[in-house]
Amino acid sequence: MTIQWYPGHMTRAKRMIVEELKIVDAVLELIDARVPLSSRNPDLQSLTTKPRILVLTKKDLADESLTQEWIEYWKSQGELAVAVDLLQGKEVGTINRVIRSQLPEMRRDPRLLVAGIPNVGKSTLINRLTKRRGAKVGARPGVTRGKQWLTAPGMQLLDSPGILWPKFEDQDAARKLAIIASIRDEVVDQADIAIWLLNFLKREYPEKLNERYGSLSEDYPLEDIGRKRGCLLKGGLVDYDQAAVTVLKDFRTGKLGRITLDGSPPQSGVK
Repeated sequence: MTIQWYPGHMTRAKRMIVEELKIVDAVLELIDARVPLSSRNPDLQSLTTKPRILVLTKKDLADESLTQEWIEYWKSQGELAVAVDLLQGKEVGTINRVIRSQLPEMRRDPRLLVAGIPNVGKSTLINRLTKRRGAKVGARPGVTRGKQWLTAPGMQLLDSPGILWPKFEDQDAARKLAIIASIRDEVVDQADIAIWLLNFLKREYPEKLNERYGSLSEDYPLEDIGRKRGCLLKGGLVDYDQAAVTVLKDFRTGKLGRITLDGSPPQSGVK
């Protein structure tokens, strides 16, 4: 199937972000560490030349060595990047120091736009920085809709809705975004993306796949998982949709281990 998802509220959100970029001092661009390339919105990158700090969220779920490769790559490209574990709140404090290094002459607390694709952890990061439950958090993309200014030590934060881009030219990138739930589950064929994920894991992380599910059929891995996990319909037929939900949940919750779906950055060769 071809994946395209750009609901009307994202068009409005993009217009809002364009306006708010005029009044902020810098941008915190959040990226999911499991898809460090695929989760960067090209539209967002072209909207402003103001200082930008890349924040790789969910580092605790991503391949540690690849996360570091991407941080070093962006550094070589003149971009600042930090990786954070939002669940534990680790490394979040480094963000303030990085911001100050980017805005050394500023006497007041800088105004920062927190931006990124849906479900990348914007509201969770804001809650960590403000040390209070100030922004609504949801596991589904599209929870944050309106403008919210919040105060954190040493900074003013402007939350923004998650936005994608109007057309996915790279369908593998679209599948990766569906796997991390940045595209709503309801608008994709979950069995299709689960099969794509299983084929990727068989190539890149076979030991993690085997550890979680044991030996699987070369041609029908999702069917095998469905039978092993009891995802069955009447008559003993495999419920592929239920089996797909199982696989995607295992990936999203880290039960498959620390996995990155994007390979090494260009200068490091191919993983």
